[in-house]
Amino acid sequence: MTLKKRLNPALSTMLFLLVAVACQVVAIKIFPHVVGKPLTEPNAYILTRMMEGYLLLLTVIFSFTTELRIHFECFKPSKANLKKDLFWGVILSAALIVILFIIRLVQNQFFPEIAARPYFGLYLGTYMRWFYPISAILQEMFVKGVVEDNITDACTKYNKHFSVWVTSLFFFVLHMGYDIPMMFGAAILCAATGYLYEKTKSVYGSTLIHLVIGFVPKMLGVTP
Repeated sequence: MTLKKRLNPALSTMLFLLVAVACQVVAIKIFPHVVGKPLTEPNAYILTRMMEGYLLLLTVIFSFTTELRIHFECFKPSKANLKKDLFWGVILSAALIVILFIIRLVQNQFFPEIAARPYFGLYLGTYMRWFYPISAILQEMFVKGVVEDNITDACTKYNKHFSVWVTSLFFFVLHMGYDIPMMFGAAILCAATGYLYEKTKSVYGSTLIHLVIGFVPKMLGVTP
């Protein structure tokens, strides 16, 4: 009996998540030796690239050998769902921009070095300009079309909240190479966009939000 026949959707999904987390632990351990730099915030984007590489490889392997599915339908929502998705994506993105602008104003009162930064200065290096948009698309497709949808398929007796929050916990763990606020921020972002995805089955709105949360803090000077 082949591995694909032995592993039902629930076991396939659970094994995939466990292997993905194990790979991230290994990546963090070997990071200084492979990259030649300590795993600190300025270098953490390299860990993200490593993570995306092994997740892509694991997804392909598991999709051929187990019941894990890649739900490409997330790129082909109905017109009604696409409109709803983009509407809420724009609304939530605008709300995030307002919140980040308020955070910058508060920072100005307590941190002179931040107050000295110009507003709307493009604090965007090569990585943010060229790689982050691709990264945001890949991560949203993976988190929604692979992880969240497969958890839903595997755990049919649970409601959408279960899929959303298990996916968010997984995303939280995958960011273990970052500091705690970043880990919680990633999980909250994943949950918010997860609920949007459950309503629309479209990744375009969540990708827009992901881009905003990555670009705007640097553009406003909230983060260096």
